[in-house]
Amino acid sequence: MTLDYRNPNDWGKSPLTDRALRLEQFKVENPEQWAVMISADIEALSTPIFESEDYPPFTGTEFLATHETIDDHPYSAAFGQFLGNGIDPDIANILAFGSNRFDLISDDFDDPVRQLATRIYSRFEEMGYWNEVPDSDGDIDYDLIPY
Repeated sequence: MTLDYRNPNDWGKSPLTDRALRLEQFKVENPEQWAVMISADIEALSTPIFESEDYPPFTGTEFLATHETIDDHPYSAAFGQFLGNGIDPDIANILAFGSNRFDLISDDFDDPVRQLATRIYSRFEEMGYWNEVPDSDGDIDYDLIPY
């Protein structure tokens, strides 16, 4: 199924398809800016992660637009938990990589979304989720994933 940003029937199916359509529309209407964005992404991805800032190699919105499921995400359990609880994909992605940047959600400590994100993050931290990345799917203990 090919989506066309000019076809009104393709819009409104889901936030993911709408995001993909917006990106496609931007690419067609702003080819120079698109080329600059792609070049910047290629340059960022070519820098080894240990030499770059402590930041995920892709944004959450980009990941959702280019993947059908979150299973390919390096920290899919955390990413899914944050997304499933209504946290913005880009912020969920940063949190999923083990960065406790709750200030990106809100500066208000009493914000319910920030408190929820803090609880989810704490549960993953307590179980040592970021201490070791499993080598294969067979190494994942699904009983330890906090749902």
